[in-house]
Amino acid sequence: MRQLVGTVLLIGICSGPMIASQARGGAAAGSRISACSLLTRELVMKVGTVEGKRVLDLVKPTEDQLGANGSGCDYGGIGLQINPFARADELRQSPGKDWTRVSGVGETAYFRDNGGRWAELMVWTGPNHFTIQMGVPTRSSAEAIKPNTIALANELIPKLR
Repeated sequence: MRQLVGTVLLIGICSGPMIASQARGGAAAGSRISACSLLTRELVMKVGTVEGKRVLDLVKPTEDQLGANGSGCDYGGIGLQINPFARADELRQSPGKDWTRVSGVGETAYFRDNGGRWAELMVWTGPNHFTIQMGVPTRSSAEAIKPNTIALANELIPKLR
């Protein structure tokens, strides 16, 4: 729980100065991309966990604005954030000690197990960056669903270039 709160806090801190980053031509420059328009039911059915798929008809997707041009969507046990960080280039260089580099996903990508509850992936592609938080199913692990997060990222990358 503490790491989830930490992640949310990190996003909030990084989103605050987003306007200044955009004025300098930061990675999030441009118009807002709707995260829920990318995180479709078909995509969740394709890459989501069994537990996430069970709630698709019970809970509708919810979208939030993040900073000046970022957006977030929660749907089917998956959180997707498009351009959430104001200083994305700094984070890209040094995301933190618990993040491990993932090759073959976007231009730069990092993965972590967030307290055994969330598998998290940060990806940079073209002028955009995004994060994926996928709920870890009961009696499973973040490492076990890492391929799901990577598959989702690889589905999103062509749409964000």
